[in-house]
Amino acid sequence: MSRPSAISLIVRSRQALLADADERPAAEAERLRAAAADLTRLLFDVRAGRVSVFELSEPTRMRVVVSAD
Repeated sequence: MSRPSAISLIVRSRQALLADADERPAAEAERLRAAAADLTRLLFDVRAGRVSVFELSEPTRMRVVVSAD
């Protein structure tokens, strides 16, 4: 997957988690917000080129390999 596509995927996954957090009980909402924070860090790492392989578990599990630019 290209770097821009991987970044877009991370952003969409993060937005989905945060949207779901508002509709969940407090404990689950906090877990979703923590997962969104992890995605934010991943986003910065992928964008900077520090990470080229990662896994997403929500909404579906997938492994992403970022191609060289």
